[in-house]
Amino acid sequence: MADIGIDLGSRFVKIAVSTDKIYFYKFDTVEFYKNHIIKENDKIFINIKNLPVSKHDKITATGYGRNLMEFSNATIISEIKAHYKGALKQMKSENFTLVDIGGQDSKVISVKDGYIDDFVMNDKCAASTGRFIENTCNILNIDIDYFSKCVNNPVKMNSTCAIFSESEIIGKIAEGCTVESIAAGVSESIAKRICPLIKKFKNKNVFAAGGVADVYAIRYFISEISGVKIKKLDNAQYNGALGCLEYC
Repeated sequence: MADIGIDLGSRFVKIAVSTDKIYFYKFDTVEFYKNHIIKENDKIFINIKNLPVSKHDKITATGYGRNLMEFSNATIISEIKAHYKGALKQMKSENFTLVDIGGQDSKVISVKDGYIDDFVMNDKCAASTGRFIENTCNILNIDIDYFSKCVNNPVKMNSTCAIFSESEIIGKIAEGCTVESIAAGVSESIAKRICPLIKKFKNKNVFAAGGVADVYAIRYFISEISGVKIKKLDNAQYNGALGCLEYC
């Protein structure tokens, strides 16, 4: 028997399966909904096929997709709860600030003495999310690994909107700015939007979760601007799914 934690992200669905050990799986979100969601007798189920799980005790889910539909075979919890528990499980400290930058939103959670003390979210604009990074890579015709390394000579980005920022990127290309400096400028602009949320909690123990946590340039600029070194969780992209396991 196994417990299953699922983070239904806007770009990827992350799954943690707990049996004798914890196994991780990742699916493109659209493909997951095509292949792993079924409807029977007007009820919607998460169909856990193609995973090494013949039987499971409980499914707990969170993420962007939790509000899109009501699953009959899963317990739904908030992203704040999931990421808090996932981070608490992965580290020894009970006092920290967690930064999660997702595909469509970003959130900062303050944890004191092992409990959620406060949190703030930015779900109004994609300019501080993974989607903006993906769009930038497409415009610049580079991959995320290359983007991640660009930290030198960042160009100043003036727009505060993801859509207008994309137009600004094209303008910077026309001005002759290098791909590297534009990529660095985008990372710096994302960090500038995140840092005020981090500074609100005045905690020097700051960790990053989510897929964007793997982007070195984002961590670099957040650390530079905030004055606090931000560290990446070991299983950053699966942190929400790990947190869900704690509620199974």
